[in-house]
Amino acid sequence: MRQLRYFVRIVDMGSLSRAAGVLHVAQSALSHQVAALEDEFKSLLLNRSSRGVSPTECGLHLYRYAQAILKHADDAHDAVTSCSTEPTGHVGIGMPLCMVAPLGLPIFNEVRTRYPAIRLQVYEELSGTVLEWVKSGRLMLGIAFDDGNLEGLDMVRVMEERLFLVVNPKSQLARRKVITLRELQGIELVLPGLEQGVRHRVERVMMREGLSPPTVIAEMNSLTLLKQAVATDIAATVLSWPSIELEVLQRKLAVIEITRPSITRTVSVCATTVVKQTRAAECVLAASTTAIRHAVRNASWRGVRLLSVGA
Repeated sequence: MRQLRYFVRIVDMGSLSRAAGVLHVAQSALSHQVAALEDEFKSLLLNRSSRGVSPTECGLHLYRYAQAILKHADDAHDAVTSCSTEPTGHVGIGMPLCMVAPLGLPIFNEVRTRYPAIRLQVYEELSGTVLEWVKSGRLMLGIAFDDGNLEGLDMVRVMEERLFLVVNPKSQLARRKVITLRELQGIELVLPGLEQGVRHRVERVMMREGLSPPTVIAEMNSLTLLKQAVATDIAATVLSWPSIELEVLQRKLAVIEITRPSITRTVSVCATTVVKQTRAAECVLAASTTAIRHAVRNASWRGVRLLSVGA
């Protein structure tokens, strides 16, 4: 197990010397451990150069498996130690980019206050990536959007939020307060790829209403790029309020309410079923739902409503 931890850290750092410094191990000892792994697998695992090290194809395979093995080992350790009176251990929770600002600190503070012995690790990723990691067991918990793609997960539905059309504040559209879904068909949009929550939801609602798919002129799997594209008047986009609240207040972006019908999505806290939930993970899930319900009551969060427990 130690050899695998060393190998993963070396690949992460891209340098034997930097990894040795972080691990507080002599560089020669790390080199010896890598050599032992290469001898065991009868394969070259690292490419060495003056700029550092990088994994070979075989090394990349080992790196991915080692990450999974170490994750399961840590989970096993946490499961055993969590049998004590106070829940302890590491718990990872993934959050979509648009949810980190309104929910990240509230969840962190709730967990820290109620369960000080739990080490919470927050991961900010695209919504599709968060879902993939929870389904695979790489993360115990995640905040996800329910578009019929949460099968195989334990989940608690906590809220429903509206999506808004986001436009350049100097555009003609910015004078509008509302726009119908049918009118949305003719507007050029930049949206994330189909595997991401917003795009999936927009297309699903338009299809349900018998409308043509949105006019997507570019796919951008980056919240920053989406907002920059709108700010420079390349096209409009569709996002939730937390994603653009700051820019709207700064008058860098403008929002228009989509109606007849509105585009909404359900937000859930999900738990993996690939591995057994530790007591610490169960506590974080409960604390997260509490923190989210408190955050939703914030009057500045437009277009959101709480769902009753069990909804």
